[in-house]
Amino acid sequence: MRVELKDFQTNAVVTLYDRLRQMRSAYERDGALSSVCLSSITGSGKTVMCAAVIEALFFGNDELGLLPDERATVLWVSDSPSLNEQTHARFVSCSDKLADWPGDTRCLEDVGNTFCAAHEVLDPRHVYFLSKDLLGRGNKLVKGGEENSGRVFWDVLDRTIKDPAVNLYLFIDEAHRGFGTNASGGKSTETIYGNIVNGYEDRAPMPMVVGVSATPERFEARMDGMRDRDRKARVSVSPTDVQESGLIKDTIELRVPESDDPVEHQYLTMAAERFQLCREHWDTYCREQGEQFVWPLMIVQVKDKQSTESIKEMCDQICKIVPGLNEAASFANVFGDHKDLAAGKYLIPYVRPELVQASPHIQVLFAKEAISNGWDCPRAEVIFSQRNRKDPTYIAQLIGRMVRTPLARRVEADDLLNSIACYLPQFNRDATQGVVDYLTGKTDEMGGTAVAKVTVQPVTVRAAAPRTQEDYEREQIAYERAEAARREAEKNKPGYQFELGENPENVQTKIDFVSTPPTEGSDGNHPQQGATVNIEYDSVVKPTPMAPPKPLSPRDGSFTHEEWDGIRAAFESIEVRRNPKKARNEFVSLLRTATLFMDTGIDRDAGRRVNEDFARNLAGALVSCEDEVEPVRTEIETTNTKLIRIDKRHGNEVTERGEEVVVDDEGIAKAAREADAVFGGRELTNAYRKRLLFEGKTRRQMDLDLAAACRTASVVTALSEWAKTERVGLFDKGSTEYDLLSDKHKQRYRELESETGSKLTTHMQWPETVNVKAAETRWPKHIVQEEDGLCPLDLNDDETYVVSRELERPRTVAFYRNPAESMSPLAFSIPYTSPVGRKAVHPDFIFFVRDAEGTIRPSIIDPHGSYLADAVPKLKGYVEYLREYPDTFVQVLSISSMSEGHDKYRSLNLLDPKVQDAIIGFDGDMAEELYRGPLSHKYE
Repeated sequence: MRVELKDFQTNAVVTLYDRLRQMRSAYERDGALSSVCLSSITGSGKTVMCAAVIEALFFGNDELGLLPDERATVLWVSDSPSLNEQTHARFVSCSDKLADWPGDTRCLEDVGNTFCAAHEVLDPRHVYFLSKDLLGRGNKLVKGGEENSGRVFWDVLDRTIKDPAVNLYLFIDEAHRGFGTNASGGKSTETIYGNIVNGYEDRAPMPMVVGVSATPERFEARMDGMRDRDRKARVSVSPTDVQESGLIKDTIELRVPESDDPVEHQYLTMAAERFQLCREHWDTYCREQGEQFVWPLMIVQVKDKQSTESIKEMCDQICKIVPGLNEAASFANVFGDHKDLAAGKYLIPYVRPELVQASPHIQVLFAKEAISNGWDCPRAEVIFSQRNRKDPTYIAQLIGRMVRTPLARRVEADDLLNSIACYLPQFNRDATQGVVDYLTGKTDEMGGTAVAKVTVQPVTVRAAAPRTQEDYEREQIAYERAEAARREAEKNKPGYQFELGENPENVQTKIDFVSTPPTEGSDGNHPQQGATVNIEYDSVVKPTPMAPPKPLSPRDGSFTHEEWDGIRAAFESIEVRRNPKKARNEFVSLLRTATLFMDTGIDRDAGRRVNEDFARNLAGALVSCEDEVEPVRTEIETTNTKLIRIDKRHGNEVTERGEEVVVDDEGIAKAAREADAVFGGRELTNAYRKRLLFEGKTRRQMDLDLAAACRTASVVTALSEWAKTERVGLFDKGSTEYDLLSDKHKQRYRELESETGSKLTTHMQWPETVNVKAAETRWPKHIVQEEDGLCPLDLNDDETYVVSRELERPRTVAFYRNPAESMSPLAFSIPYTSPVGRKAVHPDFIFFVRDAEGTIRPSIIDPHGSYLADAVPKLKGYVEYLREYPDTFVQVLSISSMSEGHDKYRSLNLLDPKVQDAIIGFDGDMAEELYRGPLSHKYE
């Protein structure tokens, strides 16, 4: 694969491959028909996962230990030619084995109207892309005729299925659209799909069927209704895993008017301003991180009957706010009539939706209804829609196609770049609920988007860094100096028009200076020492324009500089534990770690050293485990056969005897190929071959060693432990370099480090700009605020009580509402073990308080409560963390609401050793018993 799969994608690929292997075995054994569904939400990379599965079917996958099916053939069917084109292109871009270049038909082939003329059967190791419309009544593909050499596609399918040299797999893309009451194209589509699966007019049925869908219910119900077809358990991808991977944007922001006043013009202005802000943020981020530039896209969704004049006015309005847009190149449309549009001076050509992502010159895209299924555009970040509240699906479908992140990872340094902003002037709060339901998976069209938050009327809050009057005056002086320098630089430009009264002679265009370098005399080329040199020049260094300083706001005075420094120091001192995970293959993980260290310059020699160490350790393991290796070696090198002899001269006397046959070199080489899968690919096994080559060993000896090694458990175990230890050693070495890495490499570093299985410790990222949900109640002293010094927080009754009480205490300087998103770099989390595995608890609040010595330190007051089913495991996770980091927090209270009245809230002091012992020793299921026990206290 040209792309590296995320962990959840790898798990889905392996699981689906195993299902297909079982289905193939059942069909070969007794002709059993079967089906399975790959179910994953929009934006999770279903096409990439399918490409990886198909690549493994055709060629195997050494890293994942998947062996090829050399007779495999895939028929890929959808209800849209454009969707097939996009899938075909995606296969080319992500799989290096299915195609070398876009026109490579070695493994990928489109089925056209005259396909049958050149095909009697479908060939192994081919993916055939078929649009179901070609199988409609009257089409050439099913009529036969001269153009198809008299053959019809149904017969090609029938011969292929009956051919013992071919294993045919059917993949149905967007499978929910082909079955059920809302199947696209109505009954004809369902009939065509049914004919493909069941066999047309008594032809052979499809042996193995894979449905690909975000909403599998329709497909699975249809498969259940088919005779003699076994439906396997679906392969599902958790939306949480998708979100945590960083493939999906964190937040969708919906802005709607509070009243019925006309706001369309204002909302388009707001959308254009947000679009320009995205452009600026992406420019800054990509330059700082050395990333390939991301060109954000603004989508303008217009009414069905929109005049050319109104589109021109919209373009004018956008261009006034967004500089640098080209009237002839920056605009495009995806209207259903597929026509180019001229609106005044603006050329707005039609472009196929699947080409928009790869066309960075297109920066403003006009659309009407939903864009075709399968299309996605990660660089689209702002939507302005004129659709009214009767059309929530059109808007939601469009948003659903934009949820993937442009860099296929989360941008940790800027929350704005992890979000989509939607401006809906024709909606209101009530109508917006349909859009929210669609995007969160409460409707059955797309199965949701796995976006962590859909926020209506978001509010932008910023870090409340202090600014005093003195700060403002310094900023004003700097601004005035920059403006003066800029104006002076303007005067040096050719063609500058001097104002009346200005003296052009006062503009300095040359510098007189005395040369200081000594010379060896006057030779006509060098000036004499002390000579005056006149240099005319154009200024290369141009003054950078500065925005005028903003007036002081209440937010600027929320904290003093001393308080702010203390808050940040306390915030950054908090140790964050992340849940480790087990590496699927220790050798693959080690090689990826070594590659990362070489790419980032942490250890340029890591790859060579890993290869040499593996070869040396393998040679040593074969010697130290010789007693176990030799029987395996003998078994590989020889095979037993039975000789049956019939003696015709002695009355057909039959005698039998066993013979031992030495396996030839090709047989040994084939046995050695399994070592590639066990040891993570060919890189390490080739390193061992290289070692033996220098020792003068034959290829047979190399292959025999590798074949024996991968089949000897003690050898594999010893090498796996070596790989794990080596990887931990690399991360120990790289720990001091982590902070110097780019965001991309930091994320990759953390992903690989988590596979070491050891405890992972990191720190929270300081929140600079955050979008939060609008709320009626707004609080002071939060570390991020609006300009008026308050932060809107949507709190329940228990949370409201805790914040109110803590802010009343004189020692409280500030507080922080801890995000609940598990993978957010802004969040503090504590791992704990639940009945279903390792999870993480996110305390609701971190308060920053002065201790007895006046130092600002972090404190947790967490009203999570005893009523939660996993309250006890969470408390135990707290204790494990606090015993490991006892000095991080000055106070940790877990609060629970017990009853009404003066004793409503009880607390457990989790820093108290007696409380910790009681929690660890508690074997009950309900935490309420702890909160009512003698170690709890009233919280007020």
